[in-house]
Amino acid sequence: MSLQREFFIKSPFPYDPAYRLRDPAPLFRRRFVMGPFRKARLSLCALGYGYAWINGRPVSDDLLAAPVSDYRKTLWYYDYDVSPLLREGENVIALILGNGFFNESLRTSWDFDRAPWRDQPKLALSLEADGKAVLTSDADFRCTMDSPVVFNQLRSGETFDARLYDERWNTLAFDDSAWPCAIRDVTPPRGVFRLCPCEPVRACRVFPAQQVIQTGDEKYVFDIGQNISGFVRLKVCQPAGDELVIRYGEQINPDGSLNLNRMEIHYKDGSPFQTDRFICDGKEHVWSPRFTYHGFRYIEVSGLKKPDPEAVSGVFAHQDVRVTSSFRCSDERVNELFRIGQMATLSNLFYMPTDCPTREKLGWANDAQASAEQMLTDFSTENLFRKWIVDIRDAMREDGMMPGIIPTGGWGYEWGNGPVSDGVLFEVPYRLYLHTGDGGPLVDCLPAFRKYLAFLDAREEADGQVDFGLDDWARPEGSQETPRRLINSAFRVKFLRIAALAASLAGEAGEAAALKAETVRRESQYKRQWLKADGTCVSDVMSAVALTISHDLYDDLRPLAGQLKRLVEERDFHHSCGMVGLRHLYRALNRCGLEEYAWRVVTAEGYPGYMDWLKGGATTLWEMWGDRDSRNHHMYSDFMSWLIKTPGGIRCAGPGFGRARIEPAFIGALSFCEASQETARGTVSVSWRRTAAGVELFFRVPAGMKAEYGGREYGAGEYRFTLNP
Repeated sequence: MSLQREFFIKSPFPYDPAYRLRDPAPLFRRRFVMGPFRKARLSLCALGYGYAWINGRPVSDDLLAAPVSDYRKTLWYYDYDVSPLLREGENVIALILGNGFFNESLRTSWDFDRAPWRDQPKLALSLEADGKAVLTSDADFRCTMDSPVVFNQLRSGETFDARLYDERWNTLAFDDSAWPCAIRDVTPPRGVFRLCPCEPVRACRVFPAQQVIQTGDEKYVFDIGQNISGFVRLKVCQPAGDELVIRYGEQINPDGSLNLNRMEIHYKDGSPFQTDRFICDGKEHVWSPRFTYHGFRYIEVSGLKKPDPEAVSGVFAHQDVRVTSSFRCSDERVNELFRIGQMATLSNLFYMPTDCPTREKLGWANDAQASAEQMLTDFSTENLFRKWIVDIRDAMREDGMMPGIIPTGGWGYEWGNGPVSDGVLFEVPYRLYLHTGDGGPLVDCLPAFRKYLAFLDAREEADGQVDFGLDDWARPEGSQETPRRLINSAFRVKFLRIAALAASLAGEAGEAAALKAETVRRESQYKRQWLKADGTCVSDVMSAVALTISHDLYDDLRPLAGQLKRLVEERDFHHSCGMVGLRHLYRALNRCGLEEYAWRVVTAEGYPGYMDWLKGGATTLWEMWGDRDSRNHHMYSDFMSWLIKTPGGIRCAGPGFGRARIEPAFIGALSFCEASQETARGTVSVSWRRTAAGVELFFRVPAGMKAEYGGREYGAGEYRFTLNP
């Protein structure tokens, strides 16, 4: 039996949508009887988040499910094999629900407190054994608000009162006869149930405290040495009633106190920012919150009587995806840069690519368009993107307008969008196609492509350009602005090319031909408006020239190559790009045969640059080139893809990466380099090293794949060459 909307149940207690400091997570229980069975499966949709136990044992180790969505359109759920948890005879299922994005009451800058779907947490479940229905959520479930989780807000924190916790509550030994019955939800969410295709969020690694700093009476800051997304693991045994206040931060002041870098200003109503609380009961507990996560390196604990370093550690939680690439070279700075790029990316995978785990936890579309290729190159994010594509399509208004954050509760249509953000609609399914060979997402998005392109046409000005949305966001201070109209024009050409590909894959030959003709027209229009008679770009700005080159919007590359070379030299190999331009700068320099220039930009010392971050103690990528705002962003991470492709030399060709071109750039500053990339057909690896005899090159081609090197084709196997480049 599949899930149905009438299965939704919720607490019978009155719902107050106002923000309050007591906001308990309701508990649900239901006894039931099982006959003989072989296999049993549980389908569960919990809004906002839910955890389930059967006979006292957890159904899974998933965190923060069900995933966020526009609940009016899509209701994500997971399906679990629960056969080992059940027995013939009497059983009990128990659940606890939290608010998540479904019921955010605190006021922030992004208006989720005004989301049209808001209601108290609710659940729908179906238990089947050998294909037959055994149990569905109904009014026979018992429910109580006397929960040990007395407050929970995803983007604020959680309070746990251990005095209210009964360890038997999810077992048959517990007496729930005093609990009232749950009620059916008479106005259930209108969304369609969809089985979530992506790996769940899990607790993937633990970072123990490396240093303890006392900052006050019974107040200590624990440094775990690495910025992460996640939460505390607290081991504590203190007298009943003692309250431990746990705050999280990415930076500390000289005296050791937390420095929140003003990120808390987006939280209104006096709501706590990145703050959990644990109220002791006199017994020993090992505790972590369930309905929140944070971004942090430092954990401040107030009320702690014994500052035992082993009592506090950081749990790194994120989407449980595989790392699918590796990179190492003779420059340890770059090796560390690649590592912190991995950490920043993983820290922002929470059923969507988020901007940061601290301030927002939102699916900023501009960030994702900049990082999608890198994420698919370096991690097994295919299923995560398949999930998010549904959310992207759900976010589109009837007129084709897209928001800057996806999913959204209604904010982001008036600011933060435009082609720089909306391009995820095209970029994500296109990159999936190249990496996997699966054209299905592109075909599925074709109706949305049509609607969005018509939306751009409707926003067109007299000269045929569109001028709205973000520009080259977060560029270094003092750098020259790239015209937004130029950026939008370049992206518009890209969108048309991808839409034409989608139409071709869909078998719509006439539409594909029309889109290709429109692409040619827009390419010509771009060249007329943004190229001078001498072939250089009208906008003498690094990002503008890089965009023009990387989108092939020229007839002669030489004038643009000379212009870009000069602009990089004038900045002493420091970029002047924001998040749009920097991603395209590396590939544009490659196109011009200036790979050494790209390397020097990546490794430039001083402001602005990645090395400046490393000198500032970065353990993840930052949001801004100066020392402000979030210290855990992924939007400048495309250099990781460039490292794999250029000094690493692995240039896979889609669709499906059935072929690779082995073409390493033997960067003069390096004595060796090695890289690998996992594809659907296996892992390609390349390494090279300078020796007295020349450069020794090695590459491995997996079975079922071919590689081109030096004008020849190579099948599966290992190959070695000695070169004199």
